[in-house]
Amino acid sequence: MLRRCSMLAFAFLVGCGSSSRAGFEPDDASAGGGGGDGAALDGTVLGGDAGGGGPHSCDPLSDDLEGCPCPSGGTTRACYTGPSNTRNVGLCKDGSQTCAGQETPTWGPCTGSVTPAPEVCDGNVDRNCNGKTGCNDPTCTNTPLCDTGCTDGQTRACYTGPSGTENVGTCKDGTQTCSSGTWGPCTGQVVPQPENCCDPLDHNCNGLPGCYDLFSCVTAACCQSSCDAGGGLDPGCVCMTGTGDTATCPQGDHYVHKGGLPGTDECCPCTTKDCGDYNCCGESICAGNSACSSESCRPLPPSCNGQVSADCDDFPEDCDEPCCECTDGTC
Repeated sequence: MLRRCSMLAFAFLVGCGSSSRAGFEPDDASAGGGGGDGAALDGTVLGGDAGGGGPHSCDPLSDDLEGCPCPSGGTTRACYTGPSNTRNVGLCKDGSQTCAGQETPTWGPCTGSVTPAPEVCDGNVDRNCNGKTGCNDPTCTNTPLCDTGCTDGQTRACYTGPSGTENVGTCKDGTQTCSSGTWGPCTGQVVPQPENCCDPLDHNCNGLPGCYDLFSCVTAACCQSSCDAGGGLDPGCVCMTGTGDTATCPQGDHYVHKGGLPGTDECCPCTTKDCGDYNCCGESICAGNSACSSESCRPLPPSCNGQVSADCDDFPEDCDEPCCECTDGTC
């Protein structure tokens, strides 16, 4: 299946595009919303670190780099899998992840981090990591313990959305006002709503705005990559032929995704900086290049008619592309 970040949710879950073979090239910084990973980049660099286990960024400043390239086996780093705005607040704390692998080492899972939990409103421990405790926490205002008498005109912050969504994305606190000795409704708050995939805001408050929210938007039409033959292509590049597993590029080109999400897909000529890409390693420009040393290459079958499969790194590998000049040797 063609490894396009806008089409394959599973690839995101393990750090989509972390290998240079995908052809993705990070662009300018992309605005995230609220408590997500503000350092997220376009292309390979996706989404935020909210909630753990979701899509995350391969930017070096990202809280969680699971699945992203790392310098050498055995290296460790601090990491965090909760919303970025809760890191090291209250009970929330960092975990650790270790670099593993030899040929292409990647960061392993983040273990040991403590992420937000529902607040217990009868104490002075900040479990949801919003910097507030007890009845001073806006999430506690509707609990019997905190729904006590008040002085008319008195106000306080309130929030009734799910734990971990307060002040993330578009979600925000509201205000309660005391009237006749009783706290009134929570007005002005914004709680999670269904994601609008076609705008850059994080409406469901999971730290992943718009198309970066793969769980909600992977099939949305506005999040699908396309090829602009009317002037948006890079010099020397052409549009792919076909889509998905059947997409092909002319021999001598390799698949490139650029511009984040939805972004642009195109076939561009192999250069020396692309050696390591399965289709480029079969070309003379990469002959003898050390980046191709682990790959197994063969002449392109005549049945391919001078076209190479666009998705020869095939993540996860299922060996169903017939027109790849090189593979990792497992097929």
